[in-house]
Amino acid sequence: EGAAAVKRSIRRSSSTSTSTSLLKAGQQQQLLSHRQLLLTVEAEATPQNTSNAKKNTPRSSGSGSLCAGQASGGGSWALPAVSAGASGLPTKSQQVLLCLISSGVATSSPYLAQRAGSWEGCVAQNPLDPGGCVLRWDSPADNKGNWKQRGTFLASILAGSGAGRGLDTRVRGLLPDGADVYVVPVNPDTGSLTSSRDAAGGSSRIRAYTACEGHLRGLQASDLGLYAAPLRWRMVVLVDVEAQGPAEPVGSGALKISEADWVAAATGPTVDGRSPDVLLVAPAGDNSSRVAFPGALPRVMAVGGYDCEGRPLRSSYSRGSKQQPDMLAPGKNIIVPNVRRDGSSPAATKSWEGSAAAAALAAGAAARLWSAFPGCSAEQVRAALLSSRLQGPAQPARLNLAAARQFLAAKKC
Repeated sequence: EGAAAVKRSIRRSSSTSTSTSLLKAGQQQQLLSHRQLLLTVEAEATPQNTSNAKKNTPRSSGSGSLCAGQASGGGSWALPAVSAGASGLPTKSQQVLLCLISSGVATSSPYLAQRAGSWEGCVAQNPLDPGGCVLRWDSPADNKGNWKQRGTFLASILAGSGAGRGLDTRVRGLLPDGADVYVVPVNPDTGSLTSSRDAAGGSSRIRAYTACEGHLRGLQASDLGLYAAPLRWRMVVLVDVEAQGPAEPVGSGALKISEADWVAAATGPTVDGRSPDVLLVAPAGDNSSRVAFPGALPRVMAVGGYDCEGRPLRSSYSRGSKQQPDMLAPGKNIIVPNVRRDGSSPAATKSWEGSAAAAALAAGAAARLWSAFPGCSAEQVRAALLSSRLQGPAQPARLNLAAARQFLAAKKC
């Protein structure tokens, strides 16, 4: 039923010209509003002398741009843009699992040296990982050419420490003081658990989702009843996949399940009747001429990017079932570790862009919110993230942690 709804929605999709008009409508007002937000947040996050701040923060034509700027205490322009410092939220996740479905991660990178938290990954044989993972999450031997690069980029946005002698302090994530990250290694093009582009349904990304959920349920079971709701483990899944269509169903007969069905079940109430404890986040895509899955699914929060001038990345708008992203977050000039193709990660850095970077910021923000408000459900955390709409209700939300915190504080959950 969920898959059929997605197909009907896609058939009703409009042309590329409609997507373009969405970008142009009220663009000047959008830029003015966003630049005012950047100026306000920057003033809150940087308590230094005003005259010095003006000298040290490069501008672009007096627009209030943070493109070449750096957040107070470390981090790129993206952190003050989303009110990370002004939000007052914890910078370490607490009982919130971040499951990263992407390429492997170079945990040896000095930028991923966490003060607390953990890096773990799906392996070939583990009772908590149904079906196991063929690719090695911490080895460059598989999926050569892209191995460890994207995964490490995203991991640094989630939990880069931004600290250490000789390191670039701009590589600072949303959770610099620690996060529990579980890596499920997949082919980034398809989300398959194998390196093959045309893997059978048995290796589809539904298996990757199941690995995430299996680990979550294992953590909940290991609490042995010591941590009842709302203190039991919850999970934010970052799906670094921009596939051209839904994953192949798995199973057969009455046990056959589609990707949309799995997502609907995972993000709904738990089997014991508790409120939803899984939130899925995915890139809106970087190709405006096609739909990006799983971001196109209704229960997945699709995140697009904008640059430091507040301009949405045109590639984040598709002509599919979601003609525009659910949310926009910084997605250009994001500083990440420069991982070599052999998997080694020196202290050098590079600038990265795309909706995956924006999605990682949204996922990290969700983990921070949920750590501060453990009694809230996944649906409430999602609503909080989507609550900041300075550009009007018809435009995508803009990630703003301070506004999201106020939203949940008012809910008293």
